Amino acid sequence: MEIMAVDLTRVQPPLKVYPPKPSQFLLKFIRLVVPFWLWGQCGIKQIETRYIDRLVNVTKKFQDGKSRCLLAFRHPTTDDPFAMLYLLAYAVPKQAKAMGIKLTKTPHSSFVYDRGISLWAGEYINWLFPALGGISIFRGKLDRPALNLMRKQITNGKEPLSMAPEGGTNGKSEMIAELEPGIAQIGFWSAEDLQKEGRTEEMLIVPVGIQYEYSAKAWGVIDQTILTIEKECGITKPEITPDTRYQRLYDLGSYLVQWVSDHYKTFYNNYASNPSEITDTDDLATRIQNLADRILRVAEMNFGIKSKGTAIDRCRRLEQATWDRIFRNDIKGLTQLSQVERSFADQLALEANYSNWHMKIAESIIGVTSDYVRQHPSPSRYVEVLKLMWSVLHRVTERNPDSVFKEAPNFGDRKLIISVAEPLSVSDRLSEYQSSRTAAKECTRKLTEEISNSLNNLIVRSTI
Repeated sequence: MEIMAVDLTRVQPPLKVYPPKPSQFLLKFIRLVVPFWLWGQCGIKQIETRYIDRLVNVTKKFQDGKSRCLLAFRHPTTDDPFAMLYLLAYAVPKQAKAMGIKLTKTPHSSFVYDRGISLWAGEYINWLFPALGGISIFRGKLDRPALNLMRKQITNGKEPLSMAPEGGTNGKSEMIAELEPGIAQIGFWSAEDLQKEGRTEEMLIVPVGIQYEYSAKAWGVIDQTILTIEKECGITKPEITPDTRYQRLYDLGSYLVQWVSDHYKTFYNNYASNPSEITDTDDLATRIQNLADRILRVAEMNFGIKSKGTAIDRCRRLEQATWDRIFRNDIKGLTQLSQVERSFADQLALEANYSNWHMKIAESIIGVTSDYVRQHPSPSRYVEVLKLMWSVLHRVTERNPDSVFKEAPNFGDRKLIISVAEPLSVSDRLSEYQSSRTAAKECTRKLTEEISNSLNNLIVRSTI
């Protein structure tokens, strides 16, 4: 549930950037709390770790001054940072002890987070994350100060840096979203920084898999959730059986996509650059893609932004456009505005927030895929798709105080699986990267692809 900590319907002062200020006292406290938080707040009743020895060896090399590294972790949910804390504070030291390897200190990592998190999570993020070594970044624009901080952390920091190459949560433990090239690019930049300083440490990227698994006990809540959504959509059908469950989920998804699509065709048809480009089809995946494109065009036209790049790229640009109109860098002092000026600024913020509402709907719809459950109809995949549907409907009905979609259903306890891939050497690729501009682009693409493949290979298919 998102609890907006800032009134985004009114103009606000510029967003402040809080530089990292690590606190060892707070870090020790958080480490103590993490297992209890995972158990009590995240519903994690079992943790499985795989190939942790790989990270032990990398950590040893880092602490011995033989390497610098980036941890590229999967980001299916907002609970993943706690999984990373557990990995470094508990799993790695335990495995190191079993291997007879003595680490100089308990591992930790700095990390990158979206500057906008505090807008919905709360103001406490602005002191907590920097105190844990967090570096905030504006995702929708070239944030040079943040990039410089990240490069300094990688090359000279006392800890490695963790990044989520998927950019944001995708809601699916067993399907990786398209990776952003940023982590590979910053890996090469950092390798060049080390080279310029005449240093011999090897630059490494270590992919880390994070996924969650629900038990068979979730089936009852899964069926009840499908029935609840059907009821709220005005659909009346008999009880669900195991034989009809997938078809009911598919029909529900198809209905929602069709209804929302008809709504946007009726009231926003002129927003499409060429309505004939979007044709009717029976393929749900194509319909979802077309619908997301149509919704994004509504927000883009409101902001005067061209439709280019992937859907995720478009979402990030729209998000940044929203912040630029709400958090005004061009206004020196809000208290000095006249009543008329303030009213116009508030109206601009209100319109930006409403346009961003369309983006958030599209962002949730993008995650609802048609074949994810069909490929392997496990409780976990059903739950993840239903959570994405619930997110769409919550965002649609968030202004309705009587909406049932406020609180997501509790699907029961989960199992957390953390896996570590073989480290990828950026240093070994550096000479080719530096040979030409074309080679640099190709090396960045290939390394991004290798990170994606490594993360894919770490996925454990549910046996339930």
